Amino acid sequence: MPEMPSFPEVSIPKIGDGFYTPEIPSYPKKILNKKNDTNNDPKNSESTITDSSTTTDLLTNYFSNINRLTASDITSLSDSGSFNDISSLLNTGNFSSQTSSNVSTNVLLQQILKNLDDLKTQKSIPEDNTDKTSFTSFKDHNPSILRFKINGYDIKDSLTTVFLSKPENDGTFLLTADRRYIADKKVRNETFYILFKTLESSGSVLTYEVCPSIVQDSKNENSFIYRLTSLKNLKAQKTGNLVVLRSDARDCVVDLLLDIDN
Repeated sequence: MPEMPSFPEVSIPKIGDGFYTPEIPSYPKKILNKKNDTNNDPKNSESTITDSSTTTDLLTNYFSNINRLTASDITSLSDSGSFNDISSLLNTGNFSSQTSSNVSTNVLLQQILKNLDDLKTQKSIPEDNTDKTSFTSFKDHNPSILRFKINGYDIKDSLTTVFLSKPENDGTFLLTADRRYIADKKVRNETFYILFKTLESSGSVLTYEVCPSIVQDSKNENSFIYRLTSLKNLKAQKTGNLVVLRSDARDCVVDLLLDIDN
């Protein structure tokens, strides 16, 4: 009989030895760890700031929750004489709507807040419990919020600190405030910034282009102020010392009255 050909041996798996687990090379694990470490670093997680960013997105990315620029910070900087007005922040001797006409209100607000944050870092602002009686402030400048309602809700009652800058020679000014409120049974904190940039003057009436923005301890799109920052093409008018901002948007009816005491 012819000799049968030989076949290679094949090992038969044994029942009870468990499932086969392939060995994973070490380098993917190292890359994953490196990626996680990068994401955990707040500096690496910040988005690049560009002129095309909305002011709210920019501030959310630029200011950390711990280090955000508050109205209390800005008030302390002003009271200590670190800056006098927007012109001094932008290093322009004579601010006017004409000289800033080539800069959008959004970008202008970004520049102002960036410079204020730099001042805050340089000055190492003390805590809120610091005695401020030694500071020299603008004694003849006492602006205030007379009325602030959104969808009928009184925003003024939830504000803890309010700052209004000294109006520029053309009428431009900055309003910023810290706010504390309760949402979902939690105490929430946010700081909003509203730049009123003069567009035109007609007799005793000034018309402003209004750019609002906000920084929150954690994002809350249901916040009344957050809704305000989502509105486009906001305008305000000034007659005498009074500035009126109104919007009849369906989801955000705004009624803001300021006395800028110019």
